[in-house]
Amino acid sequence: TEARSSWELLRTPGLRRLLLVNWLISSSWDLHAFVVPILGHERGFSASAIGSVLGAFAASVALIRLAIPGLAHRLRESTVLVSAMLWTAAVFVVYPLVHTAWLMTVCAVLLGTVLGGALVSDTLRHGAAAAWCQAQAAGLGVPLASSLLGGRVSLTGSSVSHAGTVLAPGG
Repeated sequence: TEARSSWELLRTPGLRRLLLVNWLISSSWDLHAFVVPILGHERGFSASAIGSVLGAFAASVALIRLAIPGLAHRLRESTVLVSAMLWTAAVFVVYPLVHTAWLMTVCAVLLGTVLGGALVSDTLRHGAAAAWCQAQAAGLGVPLASSLLGGRVSLTGSSVSHAGTVLAPGG
């Protein structure tokens, strides 16, 4: 077979869109890890309470990933991704309005469940690629995400900072 470049792979219909969704889901994990301690501190929660919220998120991710093999044959991958994006947006809208550690934990569990359930995007990336480049597509997600990580973290941090300045009481 002839060698083809990753740029040619990125011209594959649907794969660019899927990589963008992958990036958004991955960024949501980072945003959650960044925002929860800030919101928790602003609300006067103890470090233990903030850690419990983050721990609940991690536990829900682990539990949904254990359940995925039993659920996978019942759900369409594209439906799971669209639902994950919508639920993630809804949780991020509600998070700033929640003022108790218990309700933040409920949000964290819901978010962990939908983001952890979006694991099917790896399967979709494989399916979206042409036969000649499926292995390349499988490997593209991690290096691409890693190369964008610095920009993603900077963008996430500055976006949250700007949004907080605009939306904060008295800001």
